[in-house]
Amino acid sequence: MLENVRRLRRSARVARTGARIYIGYKLTARKVRSLPEAEASIAWDARHEQFAESLYRLAVDLKGLYVKTGQFIGTRSDIVPVQYTRSLSRLQDSVPPRPVGTIRHTIETELGRPISELFGSFDDRPLGAASLAQVHRATLRDGREVVVKVQYPEVAGLVRLDIRNLKMIVGIVARREPNFDYRAIVNEIATQVPLEVDFVREAEMTRRVGANLAEIPGIVVPAVIDSHVSRKVLVTEYLDGARLLDAARHHELGADANKLAQMLAGAYGHQIMVDGLFQADPHPGNILALPGGRIGLLDFGLTKDLPNAARLGFARLVVAVAERNAAGMVEAFRELGVKTKSADAGEILPLVQLFFDARPAGITRLDRNGALRSNPVEAIPGDLVLLGRVVGLLRGVCASLGTPLSPMEMLRPYAERALAKNRSEPDATKPRDS
Repeated sequence: MLENVRRLRRSARVARTGARIYIGYKLTARKVRSLPEAEASIAWDARHEQFAESLYRLAVDLKGLYVKTGQFIGTRSDIVPVQYTRSLSRLQDSVPPRPVGTIRHTIETELGRPISELFGSFDDRPLGAASLAQVHRATLRDGREVVVKVQYPEVAGLVRLDIRNLKMIVGIVARREPNFDYRAIVNEIATQVPLEVDFVREAEMTRRVGANLAEIPGIVVPAVIDSHVSRKVLVTEYLDGARLLDAARHHELGADANKLAQMLAGAYGHQIMVDGLFQADPHPGNILALPGGRIGLLDFGLTKDLPNAARLGFARLVVAVAERNAAGMVEAFRELGVKTKSADAGEILPLVQLFFDARPAGITRLDRNGALRSNPVEAIPGDLVLLGRVVGLLRGVCASLGTPLSPMEMLRPYAERALAKNRSEPDATKPRDS
């Protein structure tokens, strides 16, 4: 009974916030009708700032899916105004950990044995805490060092409730205000986040990506401890390295920033263009610099199996962007299934730039809010949402490393290879067995 009351309050809080944002935007739209363009822009920016902060506070208070959603939106400068990405990107920082008693109980319940039988040692201090789970360091009984990822006990149930609430609110707004249709984002979240709370699937994705990248020099994926996996617990090999943004440790490890960026882009070029299976969350917390100039990739909860048509369409877009071929960009964008209010190439190009930081000849500066208002996006395939996320995160990682490298340019050799293979093996466009 108490749990039902909590869930009703949670739903009501979300509904109130959604209603407040919707009404606020309607009032702003009415106000700016009589204002000069410059004053209208200021009014919109102020409203975006206000409601971005409201969503940030909602995510911090409700945690779980709302933190994950906020993190997702915080990287989507192609879809939302910059005020939202600036405010919600703060959610990328660690969230407070849960009590260790709760974590130990989950491990023992899920794996069916006491901690003392499962591990030789278990560190009660978490290595890190995130929106859906937290991780602890441990050793197995045979002495191997491992990382134990433990899902918060209430997450799976709340994810279903929160997705339903998000879909309802965004659907209502989209029907009344087509220019604010963010159902593509929510639909992709609704598809992907439930997969992230299934650690058995994550273990399988970790194995598959690890096998695919096994021959790529310098790329390390931690081994899964098969005997220590359940839907809420995942134990993997411990990788001893430095967080990607820890420049001092990089120096100790003898790592070169440019080489790290190139290796990382190579790993993603191979995953996307060759394998069609990629980890879609390359933020700095999921990447380690390892001794010997190697890179460790972590956390395969958000891993996407890419259909061949999307893989090849994206390859064509990468090549067009690298060549600054405006016509090729527009054609590839349409091939990938993006629908916009206007089909005019001149109005689609700014949106390509939003997604992939593409600057064809004639486009030197981009008004992000203006581009979206003048040519709203009506449909974005989920595959492209995740690919845009990956490119955006890789771009941020490269910038954080202080390298001038463009992710799209670094992906180009893999894209050209994929397209050349498709021309020589036309059957490659047929759907793969899943």
